[in-house]
Amino acid sequence: MKLPEQIEAQRIILKHYTKPTFKLAEDLFKIVDESRETLCEWLPWVDSTNSKEDEFANYLLPSQEKWENGVGFNYIIYKKETKKILGVVTLFNIKEKLQSGEIGYWLSDSATGFGFMQEAVRALEKIAFENGINRIVIKNDTLNFRSINVAKRCGYILEGVLRQNSWNEHKGCLYDTNIWSKLKSDWEKE
Repeated sequence: MKLPEQIEAQRIILKHYTKPTFKLAEDLFKIVDESRETLCEWLPWVDSTNSKEDEFANYLLPSQEKWENGVGFNYIIYKKETKKILGVVTLFNIKEKLQSGEIGYWLSDSATGFGFMQEAVRALEKIAFENGINRIVIKNDTLNFRSINVAKRCGYILEGVLRQNSWNEHKGCLYDTNIWSKLKSDWEKE
């Protein structure tokens, strides 16, 4: 599967980096670090991202490899008018035979509450559905209300809850996971 390196929406641009750099790693790490308290509550990788070197080695390089192999498509979300990085949205866990994939996302604290993530998810799902994906899944902690609201507002259907299926290292407890989905036929009706 191949997706474009840039996707433009109304207020944002989703952009894939063609070559990972330490400057980009530094910019992303700064945002992660500024929003660490919020992000680590929901995302297990945050606790192990403690430097721009971690960001480069653990995120940028593996993401580039997945992109090149057509199995993961990571986009940095930029605000159009300021070119400021707001967060990341990714299409991953692509299963070619099932024509399915999963969308994951995060935003900096300063970018939440403005509808940027809904815009990013809608832009990415449009490209995914137009390029052969039939089913997209979003998973989130049952207590992550911001992420839940993104899935709801983007028209995803709650398929069910996986009870105590994941470990939250930061909280030191098991948690439940919502499974949301949208089919291409759902998207075409919108």
